[in-house]
Amino acid sequence: MTTSASARASDPMVAWLDDADIERDRIGGKAASLTRLASYGFRIPPGFCLTTDAFAAQAASLPGGTDRHSNPMALLDPGTRSALVQAMVAGPLSPVVAASLVASLQLLSGLVPGADGEPALLAVRSSSVAEDGAAASFAGLHDTELGLTAEEVAPAVLRCWASLWSERAIGYRARRGLALDGDAMAVVVQALVPARAAVIVFTRHPVSGRSDQLLVNAAPGLGEAMVSGMITPDTIVVSKADRAVVDFTPGESTDGPALRDDALDALVTLSLEVERAFGAPVDIEAALADDGWYLLQARPITTP
Repeated sequence: MTTSASARASDPMVAWLDDADIERDRIGGKAASLTRLASYGFRIPPGFCLTTDAFAAQAASLPGGTDRHSNPMALLDPGTRSALVQAMVAGPLSPVVAASLVASLQLLSGLVPGADGEPALLAVRSSSVAEDGAAASFAGLHDTELGLTAEEVAPAVLRCWASLWSERAIGYRARRGLALDGDAMAVVVQALVPARAAVIVFTRHPVSGRSDQLLVNAAPGLGEAMVSGMITPDTIVVSKADRAVVDFTPGESTDGPALRDDALDALVTLSLEVERAFGAPVDIEAALADDGWYLLQARPITTP
């Protein structure tokens, strides 16, 4: 995907995911990972990111919005936290953010037309400044919404921003001694991959710690239920040396394995290429479409 230089340069509220020059603190961990993958030549779904400038513009309009940084401990109070979440979700988007979002959605719709004359479906994903780093991943703590039309994106963006202050996100930061206010949240808006299967790959075994094996969790469809732990996926352990399947534990699907042998082999090759590019073991999310694999995320494995 390519976008015009003028579309990139003219709006601080928006960054396109094929632009490797955007600072991480403006687009958050998830978007930074996607731009990094794109810069290495890996295939990602086309899309853009509402930057932390957009978040700041929206957050400034919230009741007590300026108090988050001066007194972040107030977020430990359930009433204060809940009021902030509700105010963000209630919206509406500030006029400047809304204008940027509408213009970017129009450009994206021209890049990814829907099938059979229908509008393209989209994914909206949180991208906190603090997440997906070497010290903390925040995996699954902030919101992702799938299968949205363009008209449904704005309220989804507000819900993603509000998830920065969810009870479990605040608890996670408190346990790890991180900034309670979460710093800032960008939001990724991408074309939704029409996935036949979705996977999470660890290029170092997350239980045994073996670096000569990778572990694949695979499930049919979009995979959000797998990521959120609502279903049990297939679990596949693969030897890096000879690509042989060391262990296979079937999941809940009654239709057989989620991945055929050729798809698994291509995934292993792709995962090892990502690991080499990042120079460290990685946790990967990917989707298998009719035309092959798309990378949705890659982040350093933060646990020993």
